[in-house]
Amino acid sequence: MGGLLPAVLMTACASSGPDLQGLDADALYQVGERALAERQWDEAVRAFERFVVSHMGDERYQEARYRLGEAYFGDGEYVSAAAEFNRLAQDYPGSDWADDARFQVCRSYERLSPPVELDQLYTHSAIEHCASLVQYFPNSEFEPRAREIVTALRNKLGTKLYEAGEWYRGRGLIDSAIIQYQMVLDEYADTDAAPRALLRLHESYRELGYDEEAEAARARLLADYPDSAEARGLGGGGASAAP
Repeated sequence: MGGLLPAVLMTACASSGPDLQGLDADALYQVGERALAERQWDEAVRAFERFVVSHMGDERYQEARYRLGEAYFGDGEYVSAAAEFNRLAQDYPGSDWADDARFQVCRSYERLSPPVELDQLYTHSAIEHCASLVQYFPNSEFEPRAREIVTALRNKLGTKLYEAGEWYRGRGLIDSAIIQYQMVLDEYADTDAAPRALLRLHESYRELGYDEEAEAARARLLADYPDSAEARGLGGGGASAAP
């Protein structure tokens, strides 16, 4: 078999890649590894897919499934990558690949997270899977990065609600804007959007003549976010525009 692998690799055609028929486990795995290293994602997918179907009893089986997920990820097929990594994590929750796979699910959905103005289903999925890694694998090497992703994506969701409030406010629909700003505080008080929402609440209530509510928003801003630019702008008692 040692002479077969180079010959197989050299017979690749532009459309279908090398003929994998008849390769044993070692040769097939080598094809997949080499394809990954050379960023030949489609070829890597073919090789590792065939490996996991044909060699379930091989000691490299779990790793092959992980490499398959990597090939999908490298090819930008993030939905397929997330599905493959998630199945691996669920099938082998106690294995050495479990936290790696969970983190790659998190990363896959992070890549699928769209611009803030679009539907954020994938953003919520990324947060869910990253949070699962943090919860179940607190000692994982990937835990700090997973936390960073959760923070960034929660900021995105908070910003989405804040910008919805800005849209209503810009059209004079102050009551509707207030609802959006309050949702930021109810759901994303730990994000960068929260002090901006409180400042806008303060300003909006003042515009409506609700002095008690305006002062409550101001007091909360100064108490909960004293180091924010918005709090500093209100420190002297005057309202400033949100950035």
